[in-house]
This record gives sequence, structure tokens and C-alpha cells, in this order.
Amino acid sequence: MTRKRRTRVLVLGDRSLRRDLADAVRGQGTVEVVSAPRVGLVLATVRESARRSLFHLGEVLVTEAKVRVAGTPGLGLIQGRDPEAALDLAVIDAALNAQLPLTQPWEARLVAAEAALEAALDAEQARLADTRVAFETLDQGGAS
Repeated sequence: MTRKRRTRVLVLGDRSLRRDLADAVRGQGTVEVVSAPRVGLVLATVRESARRSLFHLGEVLVTEAKVRVAGTPGLGLIQGRDPEAALDLAVIDAALNAQLPLTQPWEARLVAAEAALEAALDAEQARLADTRVAFETLDQGGAS
């Protein structure tokens, strides 16, 4: 599983999974906090599709943490003010980067959590689709 997919599951999915994985690493006592969770702002940039140019949407509040597990760095970054989540993400990232033996069964848990997340998001989309309204405009041939 790629880092992007894994992070999506850990951020949008069940918090207890993120907490369980991070606590398993902490239980080994190999976590060194390099940078405690801190709140900051990052610039949100999007690509404008018509001109294919970059557009600066604005700033986003994030919480960032850095740790080292078995000498390997890990980074946790999450939108909003959530120091525990940022630290958990950093610990999980470092453990996976270090390829600790305890991370071997994580792939299956993350894949299962991803399937549950996708099912929940699909159900939410289906629920919202019932409320969708289509607006059509008519061109009056130049009349104002």
C-alpha cells in the first residue's frame, strides 16, 4: 500500500486503528520525539483546469509532528488542530519506514480498513445523490 493510500485510511477511517498501530510501536519503547506536535499553516495550491495554471487557494491550519523509531524518521501531518493524530501518524510512518517486524500484518488491516472506508464513503455519496438538484440555464440569444 502506498503512503498516500495509507495516510488517507488512517486520517479518514476509524481512529482506533491509528491509535492501535501507534500504541503497538510505542509498546516497544523505541519512539523518540524529534519535534513535538505543533500547529502551523500551509499554503493550499490547486491547478486551475481551464488555463492549467496554479492558483493559491489560501492557507490551511495543520498539526505536524516528527519522530524517530529505531533511528528512522517519520512525519505526521494532519489538517486541523489534532496533536495526538499527528503524533500517531508520525510513529506509524517511522515504523513502516524502519520496516519493523511488527508492521508485517498491518497491510491486511489497512486494506480491510480501506474497504470499509470506501463502503462508508459510497453510502454517503448515495445518500447525498438523492438530494441533488440539476440547474439548467437557457441562453436567450443575447437578450439581457
